[in-house]
Amino acid sequence: MLFYLLFLFLLKFVFYFTICFIVFVLGLKLWLDPIKGVCKCKTKLHGKTALVTGGNAGIGLETARDLARRGARVIIASRDNKKSAAAVEDIIATTKNTNVEYRHLDLSKFKSIRRFCEEFNDNEERLNILVNNAGCGGLKKKTTEDGIELVTQINYLGPFLLTNLLLKKLTDSKPSRIVIVSSYAWVTSKFDPEVVAGLNTKGKWTRYCNTKLCNVLWAKALAKKLPQGITANSLYPGVVKTDIFDRLPAIPRKIILAVIKVLFKTPKEGAQTSIHLSVAPELVDTSGKYYADCRPSAVPKEAKDDELIEKVWRESVRLTRS
Repeated sequence: MLFYLLFLFLLKFVFYFTICFIVFVLGLKLWLDPIKGVCKCKTKLHGKTALVTGGNAGIGLETARDLARRGARVIIASRDNKKSAAAVEDIIATTKNTNVEYRHLDLSKFKSIRRFCEEFNDNEERLNILVNNAGCGGLKKKTTEDGIELVTQINYLGPFLLTNLLLKKLTDSKPSRIVIVSSYAWVTSKFDPEVVAGLNTKGKWTRYCNTKLCNVLWAKALAKKLPQGITANSLYPGVVKTDIFDRLPAIPRKIILAVIKVLFKTPKEGAQTSIHLSVAPELVDTSGKYYADCRPSAVPKEAKDDELIEKVWRESVRLTRS
């Protein structure tokens, strides 16, 4: 009898916990992603060249695919040769655009970035769209060979150097656009402009959030410094479903995936704002803004501090020697 009562209690507990969890998830969904913006413009990109970092998976892959479908020459840049080769084949097969290729780029190494840019500048005639999409999170604290905290280098200072080294090509190809994938994670950042390199920042989440704030500040700084005809904007792609749950046991995985199907965007949905900033004709002169769901969104208070923005820019130039 006692066992039966205990069983009923546990059954009720699981039931009510599940209901509460679902309500919580739906509430979180409405808070994080109340709408799913879609890029509706039909812009064609024949004769244009687009570079998408991290274009071999997720929202980077879907961004590259869309730009290729519009007729652009698309170059995806990442460090995984096998995965990138498969992504190129996939893009070509689904878009029928054969002008798609992969080039090796490791954002965690400045020497790799410099080599990539040297080859790109020597061999490519133009660069009309640069999508700084590649990023990472949740990594253990580690210092790169360049003396930068690893996540900080991959998410911010690596793309910062890449973009600076490609600025002449972007200028020669005007009109051109720089798109920076950030995140709403900046809302919980604890950023100290004195330590842009991130070496003394504690906590995986804090280091990640700080890089995403830097992305927004960087777009603001670029908008002030770029010549007319080049724009730079940052964005929040939304909560995008990834493969981080694939290692869970089968039953918990199925339950969680059923829930996050409601909560998370697909990579294709998450790519829409990146695509919008890359091609929307009405944004030809828009620069230094922050977007979510293909619409302008509120920026952090730090992005309204011109002195702070300039200070972070100068320190970033010093750290990257660019």
